[in-house]
Amino acid sequence: MFCTNCGTSNKVEATFCVHCTESLSDVQIEGRLSRLSGFKEVSVLKKLDFLKALFDLSFGQSVVPKIMGYLYGLSMLSATLIAFFLVLLGFHASMWLGMFTLLIGAPLIFLITVIYSRILLETILSIFRLADHLADMDVAPLGVIDTKEKPPSSDSIQWNV
Repeated sequence: MFCTNCGTSNKVEATFCVHCTESLSDVQIEGRLSRLSGFKEVSVLKKLDFLKALFDLSFGQSVVPKIMGYLYGLSMLSATLIAFFLVLLGFHASMWLGMFTLLIGAPLIFLITVIYSRILLETILSIFRLADHLADMDVAPLGVIDTKEKPPSSDSIQWNV
């Protein structure tokens, strides 16, 4: 019998794991399996929450961080394809140019493209986070005059100047 917690092999009649001392009773095993199946349901719920937030017309939830991950993956894929096509073009022109492109040019272009897209996406994400933070603080945007009346100070200190 294998422990569902650490995977250690135990005797069939054992009630506790020899490695992690986890209970090996049938009730514990069924409980663990039901918890593991719950993880699959949670991932489905997260996908539904993403779709719900994506089509939320009131813009109450931010989907920017989730979309940034997909955009970064697409930028890495496009950088890979660009590097691959550069290698093909290099070998089409000449063997030496192809070898140079394969060993130096394509990795360099790939690296520069990935770094550029990462910096660009992180900059955009930080701008969105800053805007969300300022909205939470109830700060007026730059250039907009705040016309709300501020409540009088509740200081009981009277300054005699």
